[in-house]
Amino acid sequence: MNKKIIVVMLGVISLLSPVSYANDVKTGNIINVSLHELIPTQPSVGYDQIMYKLGRYQFDRKKMFDEVCEANGQKGVKEISDNAQPNIPSSFTCKLAVGKRKQDMKTVVIAPDGDYYLTDGHHTFNVFYEMSEGGADFHINVIVAKDYRGIKGMDKFWTQMQKEGNTWLFDVNSNPIGYDQLPASLGLKNFHNDLYRSLMYFTRGVSWNKPDKPVPFLEFYWSKEVRKKIDANTFDLNSKDGYAKAVKAVSEDILALDTDNVGGSGLSTKQMGQFKVYNTKAFNKLFKQDGKIDYLLSYKMASVINRSQ
Repeated sequence: MNKKIIVVMLGVISLLSPVSYANDVKTGNIINVSLHELIPTQPSVGYDQIMYKLGRYQFDRKKMFDEVCEANGQKGVKEISDNAQPNIPSSFTCKLAVGKRKQDMKTVVIAPDGDYYLTDGHHTFNVFYEMSEGGADFHINVIVAKDYRGIKGMDKFWTQMQKEGNTWLFDVNSNPIGYDQLPASLGLKNFHNDLYRSLMYFTRGVSWNKPDKPVPFLEFYWSKEVRKKIDANTFDLNSKDGYAKAVKAVSEDILALDTDNVGGSGLSTKQMGQFKVYNTKAFNKLFKQDGKIDYLLSYKMASVINRSQ
């Protein structure tokens, strides 16, 4: 990586040259990177999850700053100036200092070639990439979860990544793929659209929720399991009624599942966050006026209109 980076360690921020980078960045460090420096480790995302966030940001700027602060481990936004820009930290104030809530931050690993590979945060960072005030040069803080520079060769790196569950090498039909089929960078156009991954996001809180220590790519394991019985293509995911039927069907399927190996994860439905009963309150909140589905469908409709002009 022939770029300068900022490393945050023990509360001290220092600008490191590429030479010192190789020696000084260690597992557990918080580093400040631009989105174009991050290489994906999964081939697909749920477009609808990303479009919901983009739609909401258009009407709720505070939510955008809240989520930028959260991704930086700063809990949420405290104060926003009139001309605040999410990529200019001096224009807004978060509730905490960078890295105070590491549990909210996204993770990367360092490959043998020195590149950063994103192991958590593909949806969040694609939102930041696609939002009008974001883009490839948008800066964010991430945690170095592991350093693989001791491994010789990228083939061995990917073998180890797969062994440790740090990559998702399946297409949208659950067929295995090679690491050479992964996107080269963030940006929605580089990813396939996984309908089930979006439905897992919108059923969260209705029939399941993330456990305290979720397995990496948890939603994709659930998606592999759900698609065995549910055909997402039979629902009209461009209408509120169609989405309601899809969320209800997927939620009921999740609640009925009884397996110790959800999607090949080696974990039971309970370990993967399955609820005991259907949460009607959460379902109703999802579909209320100005709820998540309204923001999603509004953005979808506007996108279709813009493409047709």
